[in-house]
Parts: sequence; structure tokens; C-alpha cells
Amino acid sequence: MRKILFTILAALGINFGVKSQTEKLDSGLKNTLKITADRFENKNHAFLINLAKDNTVIMQVVHGALIEQTATPKNSFNFSINLTFDNEMEKLAKFRTLELVDDFEYYEFDGIPCYAMNMGNNQEKTQKVLLEILNKVYGFENSDMFEFEIYDQGPVRR
Repeated sequence: MRKILFTILAALGINFGVKSQTEKLDSGLKNTLKITADRFENKNHAFLINLAKDNTVIMQVVHGALIEQTATPKNSFNFSINLTFDNEMEKLAKFRTLELVDDFEYYEFDGIPCYAMNMGNNQEKTQKVLLEILNKVYGFENSDMFEFEIYDQGPVRR
């Protein structure tokens, strides 16, 4: 019942445990990764970061424990990138041309092509990889305004 209530509230734009800010892509991404590490690394809480443009989530960064392909034996804190290409064959083709595609693990979810990579707790590398994808695959500029939402998903089970 509690999950249903929070889902309804979130649909109405009422969120609990959410930190949201609108900034330029490059500086906002850097700030969001730092805020996330500061808030969740010591207590190893799972998190979800939405990178949104014009009220559309473009990409997500999550704690690796939330994705089977990026989970570690101890489920320690990490930034994991999860990309889904649902009805986005042109973007998928662009992504596959990047050198970094080989560092991602490919999987399918309900027939949807997906790629995941555990970045550890390296904020700089995470930012660099995300910017490369957002620039070269999605065509965004570092100066574009994005909304960054950070959701606390609670303690990670080991």
C-alpha cells in the first residue's frame, strides 16, 4: 500500500527523498554525482539519478546493486550506467560506433536492447562517459539545460 501511495504522489509531482536541480549538462552532472556520493556512499544506500531534458528522462545512473549486470558480490557503492534503446534504433547504431561500447555489458529486457556498465565510485570517469554518450549519441551540448533528479532507494541488502 505504501508503494502505491508513493507512486501516486510521484505521479502528482509530490516526491519524498528527492533532490532535484536544473543546471547546464556538464556542471549539473558533476554536481549531481558529488551530491549523490556525499549523501549515499557512507551508508551505501541505493539511488537512482534521472537525467531529464524537456520533462523526458534521457538516461539513468543507478547504484549497481539495482541491476543484475552491474551488481558486485558485496554490492558496494558504485555509479552504474544503464542504457535502454526502446524504439531508438538510430541512437543504438550511433552508440555501437563508440569505442567505449566494448566496456558495456549487453543484455535484453523484454526484447529491448540494453547496455550496462559499473563505473565504481569514480565520479570523473562516470561524468566523462555520460557526456560522451549524451554528446555523440543524443546530440546534446554541454551547455544544454538539464534536470537532475536524485532518488533515495534505501539501504542496499548484501
